[in-house]
Amino acid sequence: MIKFFRKIRQNLLSEGKTGKYIKYAIGEIVLVMIGILLALQVNNWNEGQKRLKQETILLGQLKEEIINNYDDLISDLTVLKQAEISHFKIIDWIEQDLPYNDSLCFDFYWLKIDEYMYPITAVYDKIREEGLDIIRNDTIRVLTQSLYESLFPRLRQAGSFYPDISEYLGPYYLDNFRVNTDYNLKFSYITKKDSIGGIIFNEEVSHYPGSFNLNGIERKYTVGFVPLDYAMLKKDPKFRMQLNEIEEFRDHKISRYSTAKRVMKWIADLIEIE
Repeated sequence: MIKFFRKIRQNLLSEGKTGKYIKYAIGEIVLVMIGILLALQVNNWNEGQKRLKQETILLGQLKEEIINNYDDLISDLTVLKQAEISHFKIIDWIEQDLPYNDSLCFDFYWLKIDEYMYPITAVYDKIREEGLDIIRNDTIRVLTQSLYESLFPRLRQAGSFYPDISEYLGPYYLDNFRVNTDYNLKFSYITKKDSIGGIIFNEEVSHYPGSFNLNGIERKYTVGFVPLDYAMLKKDPKFRMQLNEIEEFRDHKISRYSTAKRVMKWIADLIEIE
């Protein structure tokens, strides 16, 4: 094709048709430019299609990652809410001067429990490498960035504003409690049925005492802390102060978890209909 165009130009020059040669040369340049523009347009279209396909894949993977993190989150949130229930039972026991009940050992156990989330971020990290603008839906993009860069960091231990409750109460417990060893005392709590993005998490019941098999031998375990002096504990201003403090710690954390839960469900639902 190039030889063909060159031959035409040479013939025009040899025949002395300079005007026609110039017009032809200009036309040839225009034709080449049109060809380049068309090639660029096709290339841009191909790149756009690749990016759309990549977006679809990443959104699907993001949904799966959020669902996996959601499973972890609802487990933690169940524990935090159970701890909150036990917290108020202990306050009632003190304020109403109720008699000690052996089952309170479980409430003293939950009172000391704290939870942190360690979210999986591999897919989000990949999205950041590709550029967040690969997610065309503004709402999904903004919510996802907020979840991973604002909410999740605050659910990690390193990003928590308040101290760890277990560490906060630990020294006091060492001096004023003993470990429960009564395997006849029973306790159970429920992780309620939940769902996200079309995935259902069935209700689960956890029981204490429990057991596990180690080298063919069944081992039992239980939890709980028993006060060394019930009467003293009720009147101890230090313990009451700690109760007030950890109520604030836990309320703050439950609020953070609940916000993250709503955002995760929102993102998963948006991806589902995208």
